[in-house]
Amino acid sequence: MQFRSFNAPDPNAPDRPLVTVFCAVWHKQPNKLELLRSHWANLKAQSIPVEPCYIFDNGDVAPDWLEAPWYSFDAPLTIYEAWSAATALAQTNYIMNLNMDDRLATNAVQAMVATAAATKSTLVGGEWLVSFDESHLEQEFVVEDLWKTSFVADWPPKAQADLRLGSGTAERGTYGPATLWNLKQVGQWYPSYFGNQTPIKSIGDSIFWQMLSKNNCKFTRIPMIVGRYYSDEDSQAEFRPHQDNDHLRAHGVSLVSFANFVLSGDFSKWPGLDPEPVVPERGPRNKIEQASDKLAAQFRAMGLGAQCPSQSVAVQ
Repeated sequence: MQFRSFNAPDPNAPDRPLVTVFCAVWHKQPNKLELLRSHWANLKAQSIPVEPCYIFDNGDVAPDWLEAPWYSFDAPLTIYEAWSAATALAQTNYIMNLNMDDRLATNAVQAMVATAAATKSTLVGGEWLVSFDESHLEQEFVVEDLWKTSFVADWPPKAQADLRLGSGTAERGTYGPATLWNLKQVGQWYPSYFGNQTPIKSIGDSIFWQMLSKNNCKFTRIPMIVGRYYSDEDSQAEFRPHQDNDHLRAHGVSLVSFANFVLSGDFSKWPGLDPEPVVPERGPRNKIEQASDKLAAQFRAMGLGAQCPSQSVAVQ
């Protein structure tokens, strides 16, 4: 495993952006270049400067017109390995993910980072309008209120007009397809593997939020529309069959993240996409809460991530 950097930002440049916005550009993504072009346009349209971070895998390279920072890994990556790589490569105070087929309001990043700073929150999420076609990809819009939207708990969402996801209102329980968090507080780390070295394929964001919550980090929800979420159960990772919950119950989460390999430059212990299962020495755990409690204690003790002040988690 090797990776190359292109258009890397200068960490010593004046007036550095506050926020890195990263995206995994999967090598099998249909319409990849078209999505990439409008995704980058969406970041350039933000009301405050953001630092893009595009992660390519399987040796893919960016088109000549992409003048943003990008990185090419020569092997296939899971989505959470790509996200983890972005946390290792980011050099800003805050970081945010944005999927290839989702789009932000032009003032969304500004609103979210301002909220994080004003509330001293570790992580900020917002509300999303669900889109069932690709008409949103090149739209420009601003953060909006919720008055004309409605919520239905069906998952996957069923097509209807003005359907909100429920992440900014806590109706669904998630924090959104894209969240902004304090990288300096959390650290350059993102859950990538279960305790038996199996890659996390679908529930990495949920695991991440749970870990931050166990560390008494403050969460804030913005009950306004900050973006458009594209829903297509035939093509998206969140709807594909997986065994993540079984692996989580049996093995917990590994404290080794793909970010550790990127930061060290040593990929000799990278488990790959199809590792030989390894049972952790501490043995399998049967309850999610037991796994989470033990993981949180180890996470704090090893200094790998969030050291949030002692407080109750705030949902606003």
